[in-house]
Amino acid sequence: MFSDLSPSSHTYTTLTFVGRTCTVTMAPAAITVRLLKDGDLPSPRQVTRPYLEQDYDKLLQECLQQGRLFEDPKFPAEPKSLGYNQLGPWSSETRDIQWKRPQEICQSPQFVCEDMKWTDVCQGQLGNCWFLAAAASLTLYPALMEQVVPSQQSFTTGYAGIFHFKFWQYGEWQDVVIDDRLPTKHGELVFVSSAQKTEFWAALLEKAYAKLNGSYEALNGGWINEAFVDFTGGLDESINLQLPLPNLYPLIQKAVEKRSLMGTSINIASQNESEMKTPEGLVKGHAYSVIGVYEVEKNGGKVQLLQLRNPWGKVEWNGRWSDNSPLWSQLDPALQAKLHIKAENGEFWMQMEDFMRCFNTLEICNLTPDSLCDENAQSWNANSFQGSWVRGHNAGGCRNYTSTFWTNPQFLVTLREEDEDEAGICTLLVSLMQKNRRQKRSVGRDFLIIGFEIFQVPEKFDQMNLVSQRMTLIPSLIPVRLSPFVAQRDVTSRYQLPPGRYMIIPSTFHPHEQAVFSLRVFTEKQHTLTEIDYEIMAEQSVFQESPLRGSLETFNAHFARLSGQDQEISAEELQRILLQITSKHTHLKTDGFTLETCTSLLNLVDRDSNGKNNLEEFKKLWSKIKDWEVNIIVSG
Repeated sequence: MFSDLSPSSHTYTTLTFVGRTCTVTMAPAAITVRLLKDGDLPSPRQVTRPYLEQDYDKLLQECLQQGRLFEDPKFPAEPKSLGYNQLGPWSSETRDIQWKRPQEICQSPQFVCEDMKWTDVCQGQLGNCWFLAAAASLTLYPALMEQVVPSQQSFTTGYAGIFHFKFWQYGEWQDVVIDDRLPTKHGELVFVSSAQKTEFWAALLEKAYAKLNGSYEALNGGWINEAFVDFTGGLDESINLQLPLPNLYPLIQKAVEKRSLMGTSINIASQNESEMKTPEGLVKGHAYSVIGVYEVEKNGGKVQLLQLRNPWGKVEWNGRWSDNSPLWSQLDPALQAKLHIKAENGEFWMQMEDFMRCFNTLEICNLTPDSLCDENAQSWNANSFQGSWVRGHNAGGCRNYTSTFWTNPQFLVTLREEDEDEAGICTLLVSLMQKNRRQKRSVGRDFLIIGFEIFQVPEKFDQMNLVSQRMTLIPSLIPVRLSPFVAQRDVTSRYQLPPGRYMIIPSTFHPHEQAVFSLRVFTEKQHTLTEIDYEIMAEQSVFQESPLRGSLETFNAHFARLSGQDQEISAEELQRILLQITSKHTHLKTDGFTLETCTSLLNLVDRDSNGKNNLEEFKKLWSKIKDWEVNIIVSG
């Protein structure tokens, strides 16, 4: 059921504040830094924004006054809301689907029966167990659940066929409105349902999340961390338990103190192993919640224990420290009574060594100041930045592409204060998120391969007053830390670094790929985050420097950045370049250059007659353009 949580094919992996920015000028001139101030961050209790400008209260009142049931025009009960391929309009999977309201499915439907429990979430005919596992885990945290699923909703009092749910999206909470028409076949819900057939909060939550992502099919396949983040505004990190991890137990202890959500799973080698039970009572390809830690004394030593929960409410670990283990009798009776609650309820204890031996991945979702959590829980110091990679501008790819890597967005983070519990160490969490990619699956755009690299900033960096100097320096630096590059929405890593100044460079793996991103930085102590912005200087230099007189390496780098993925200048790209040239000379009267004119210019040196210029061809054309530019200026 939870096989798509397995990281075996995705090496992996998170609160974004949209803070005010102030622009300051550093020495040297033309190097601009945008400083994101901690004090400028909005309150974590910021007002939720209505998604797609649909105001729940306003729409509810309109429906009640007009005596009608709400029908959502933004996510209609039509085939396009189901999907685009496997759940597309002509798919056999969607044949005979009818959209019905809960009162057409059962008698006396209820939004919630008694309270929300993990048993309320039962998977349907959609491969979104990653989402449902996170939803089941969230039921263990009532305050967080109330943030996502507002409880004052009903099929009786004030009912108008309209419901709403709240999700965190890239720095702010979105209030998603839906109608309650649900996909059914033969009178049964097609997708998520509850064990209590008259309860519908989980099915409606799934519909709201499908709307947020474009369709039900867009939820097929994913990672539990993605849903954790959208439910909490937290920062998720994935830990490979098969690697040596000497400090894992203290890390989990800290996560518990910070009220973090944690989940763990066992990899599967094939779909045939999905939900296969091991001899020790664990289920492969299944998500477990980690809900507690405790260190007990036994035989003069200390034993580290973890408390886990199977969302099924049954099928438990039968090894050391399980419900029937004789080891419990060796503890003080009072402690035994506190920890050892013997019941077939899905909860059990494991020794740390057994946990690391049996499980493959641990997901930790750290609650942040943007999460609705216990006020007494420890929080992180957070900063964020919203940016983008633009083809031909700052989409430089990873460090493998030395000629363009330096053009990527760059951020300076200064770590001044050490952690309280470790001298000389600063804990740094960095999360990179590509935005809105799941929504674009219907047009063939899936997640790009993204990641980031961290460099220690050399002292000479501040003395470099030319972009060309930094352009040469950055490719020569060796990263002190780097994240995996993976095709997932979130890439998050935890580092322990000495105090100092570090440069974070986020990028796609391949150059010239466009995407919008969010970068978030978290530390236990205070830090500053700045963006180095010398894009204007970089853009101007390509026009100010003749390739025949300047550095050949510099020209090649500019060409690689401007020419796009095919590494050839097209008529459209030349048109943009010429516009930059003429815009520098305001006294010139021109209507610009048409695509026909630009095509004619390219043809002057186009040896292979493909309508574009490669590097060598464009060098010759650029030389002519520079000569023409000088003649025009002189004659003007």
